Amino acid sequence: MTTWDFVLYPASPLLRLLILNLLQNGAWGLLGLFLIWLANRKPIESFAWKEWPTWGLHLVVSVIVAAFGLFVAYCITILMESFGWSHVDMASIKRGMPMIMKGLPKFYRNYFHTNLLFMWAVVASFHGLRIYRKYKSREVEAARLEARFAEAQNLALRMQLQPHFLFNTLNSISALVHSNPEGADEMISRLGDFLRATLDAPHDQLVTLRKELAFIQDYLAIELVRYQDRLRVETQIPAELMECRLPSFILQPLVENALKHGLADRPQGVLLHLRARKEPEYLVLEVQDDGEGFVPGREGVGLANVRSRLGLLYKGRHHLDILGAPGRGTLVVLRLPLANEKGEA
Repeated sequence: MTTWDFVLYPASPLLRLLILNLLQNGAWGLLGLFLIWLANRKPIESFAWKEWPTWGLHLVVSVIVAAFGLFVAYCITILMESFGWSHVDMASIKRGMPMIMKGLPKFYRNYFHTNLLFMWAVVASFHGLRIYRKYKSREVEAARLEARFAEAQNLALRMQLQPHFLFNTLNSISALVHSNPEGADEMISRLGDFLRATLDAPHDQLVTLRKELAFIQDYLAIELVRYQDRLRVETQIPAELMECRLPSFILQPLVENALKHGLADRPQGVLLHLRARKEPEYLVLEVQDDGEGFVPGREGVGLANVRSRLGLLYKGRHHLDILGAPGRGTLVVLRLPLANEKGEA
């Protein structure tokens, strides 16, 4: 606007023009901050139809702000050029009001379009920066999520295929070779299925409940052969929930904990319940045992990994509750937001 002021007011002192533009740009800066505040409160997220009211709001407000800001700038110009520095009072303003109103249309014709474009540029720049930051944040989150997913797969192998697990399994197979050859063959087959399911699992963040239960069943089949009558498993999974999607390898650490703590020092064994139900907007999964009960502060690496993965995937929209008392068993309740048709939670 400084260039235009030199053309319109060639006789004005340079210092006065600089101060004039400083005041005008200060007013524009305050109005620009208001637009940025509004854009932060009512951000434009997409070009979808549901966002058009927000687009309309920003369009109308930017026009109003540009018009108001131009009127303020014009008043500053008239006050400084017509009344000087020391003669500005209400009487002089009233006497000069006709002149103000006479020159206002020309002032708008000269400056309104440029100032409106400036306001749009401010809003567009803010949204561009906001979208860029959001995009970079999603890239970082995606990278962290992929790392957690790989860690979860490795954790499933590390927790269940560690030396003592294989040692106990092979010992059970050896004990059955002569007394129960069919049982030994079944255990070898189950162990192969478990290894194959673990190593060949697709690299998908979300899988169907059907696939997750198949993996758990392969794991439990080995444990059933090992513990025999000491382990009983009951499942209550409605057929209509089998296609619901949930994070892969999310149930195995919960089942492993139930067996590890439920069977500890219990010759009579343990009863393991696996249940699923549907609540409004949630898939609810339950893992319950009637063992020694949950002891607060006894969470291991597996449960910590489950909490971290759920936090990255659902960002606080999930619920993981662990209930229990010494000698009365443990109940783990996991509530996951239901995924949409595209598999997005």
